[in-house]
Amino acid sequence: LLDTRAKSAYDAGHIAGSRHAEFTQKFLIRTPAQLQAFNNAVQTLARAAGLQKGQRVVVYDAGRDSKATRLAWALEYAGFEVAVLRDGLNRYTGALEIAPTDFTPSDFSLESPRSELLATADDVLNRPAQTILIDARAADEFSGEQPVAGSTKGGHIPGAIHLDWQQLATETGIADAATLERQLSAIPKDADVIVHCQSGARSSVVYHALKSVGVQHVRNYLGSMNEWVGDDALPLEQGASPLRDD
Repeated sequence: LLDTRAKSAYDAGHIAGSRHAEFTQKFLIRTPAQLQAFNNAVQTLARAAGLQKGQRVVVYDAGRDSKATRLAWALEYAGFEVAVLRDGLNRYTGALEIAPTDFTPSDFSLESPRSELLATADDVLNRPAQTILIDARAADEFSGEQPVAGSTKGGHIPGAIHLDWQQLATETGIADAATLERQLSAIPKDADVIVHCQSGARSSVVYHALKSVGVQHVRNYLGSMNEWVGDDALPLEQGASPLRDD
């Protein structure tokens, strides 16, 4: 059981037996060296959390957040079976403990990452026409009205459709199965889908939601717009989504 909140929040009270593990680093993956750096970071994370191959992992955050789903995606990439506590701590009624959970770091080795779960800028740029590209950011980010943080550029990747991750959430966390099925009904179960946002966090909520309703071929573009706007050769469009937001 992994608590993905900030260390200060974990120290203030966490579910009994849970270990602290955050995955908030931002990654650019355009070169083999950058991919190796990402793989090394995932391996270090799993080792620090004391994870061993074959273990089932449950992750949670504060609720209505993307920290748990981003970590869940990274651990799936590393080969773990992972579940997400839908509402995080928002609806948890058990007692919280302050004492840290005692465990031993592991010697986990990331030997066979699930590369089919990770999309790169080249995958996005050269995607087949039938691949669905979903932008999970807010509407003003998609349109370009709000530039990408840290950049003067804004807009969206040509051909992307807009699906704000918050449409898949409730006031407390991720929406229930029936709501997700309804919200994602336009996505064929056999579709090839790439999701992205700004740093692969909000898009991980959409990734998790799509997988939970049976869409199997989903990739998270981890570099997302942080990476995309940094390369002047990669195209950008401005304007509202061609699809309705409701």
